[in-house]
Amino acid sequence: MKKPEFNDQFAKTRLRSHKTFGGRTVDIYYGAVDAEGNACAPREDADDGHGVWSGIEINGDYRMFVWKHSAAEGGAIEYGTEHGDHALEDMENDILAKRDLCREAEAVVRSFGSDDENAVKGLEERWNAIEDWGTPTEEVFRKRFEATLSGAQERLESTKANKTLKEEIIRKAEELAASTEWKKTREALQELRREMGDIGTAGEKADAELRTQFNRIERGFREKQKEFFATIDARRDEAAAKKNEIIEKTAELVKNPQNWKETGEKLNEIFNEWKAAGSAGHELDEELWAKFNELRQGFNKARQAWFDERNAAWAASIELKNKLIEEAKELASKGNFSKEITDRMKELDIEWKTAGYSGKNDNDRLWDAFKEAKEVFWSGKRAAAVKRIQGDAERKQAALDACVKEIEDLEYRLSIAPNATITEDINRRLFLKNDEKAALERELEELKKRLD
Repeated sequence: MKKPEFNDQFAKTRLRSHKTFGGRTVDIYYGAVDAEGNACAPREDADDGHGVWSGIEINGDYRMFVWKHSAAEGGAIEYGTEHGDHALEDMENDILAKRDLCREAEAVVRSFGSDDENAVKGLEERWNAIEDWGTPTEEVFRKRFEATLSGAQERLESTKANKTLKEEIIRKAEELAASTEWKKTREALQELRREMGDIGTAGEKADAELRTQFNRIERGFREKQKEFFATIDARRDEAAAKKNEIIEKTAELVKNPQNWKETGEKLNEIFNEWKAAGSAGHELDEELWAKFNELRQGFNKARQAWFDERNAAWAASIELKNKLIEEAKELASKGNFSKEITDRMKELDIEWKTAGYSGKNDNDRLWDAFKEAKEVFWSGKRAAAVKRIQGDAERKQAALDACVKEIEDLEYRLSIAPNATITEDINRRLFLKNDEKAALERELEELKKRLD
């Protein structure tokens, strides 16, 4: 922003160079008045109601930190940053922290090894965590910091790539070491060792750890080979016994499955046991496998047949329910609430229950559609019933009003009756009308209850 102007001929600006951020601090004093209320030159330590605009200036760009308005403006304090009264101090501290981080980065890089990737990441995270105030000094420090890390980053990328290549060799060696093709595996491990030797350094510590891992894999493989040939007959007998046990367990499992999913999962677990049982010798392995696989295939065929039957039942259920939904929609659309139509809507509910389950993907969806169509019908029927009852109530109310009027008329005529004969006749008619009124009131009250 440009330098603030306060339209005050006595305004005073104080600029001070500030080496820490490469600019100047700015204090603008304005709005002072003397004892008579006349504008005057502001004094920093005077109680003259002056305001102060404080901030910084960098290459002609002004930035506000604190603005204490003059007394004439109400004296409020306004802040240009979230740092409040401490903006200048916080800015100085952040810039000095970047300077110190540059020095630390230079010290780290001088002794930087490729074994700890977090050394570079940690420096970058700490730098990024410091606020950027956009000052010239910070730009100088930023270039210095990036230049310092660029060389370390290149070396880090190289050693990381080398470590990845060597770790891949370790992974391949571990896979090979699981093999029992002894001669072929020994040759392959020797070739992998040569490949790892041709790859550049991954860092002294990483190189040592990777060599140790590879040596351990080779040593484990040699020990396994030695043990294998020492115990081959015993292990074949053990594998044969284990596979016969698995065949018996499988036959029992698939004999009468109650839950196809659960049985299938157990069968998969048993198959993993089979693969882990080891070799009983080529000829016996083939014989045992034929028995085991026959049980598995028989289970798979029976399971598929069950699912085919279930899916067919679901399809039939879906088809029937769609028809019921369409009929419910059609009945609801007619606006006919006769006993015949109402009874048919009730029958649809019964038919829906007999339609059976439609599968997880469709059962709830179909029910929602059916329920929506039914609600249209029953809502319409309720509305028609309410309308009919309201009409009955209005007619009863009119009859009651007429009856009350007749009673009032008879009571008047009674008061002027000229003789006993007429009086008796009027009393008899009043008695009948009061009975009629009471009956109408009861009927009207019942209709109102039904509406409620």
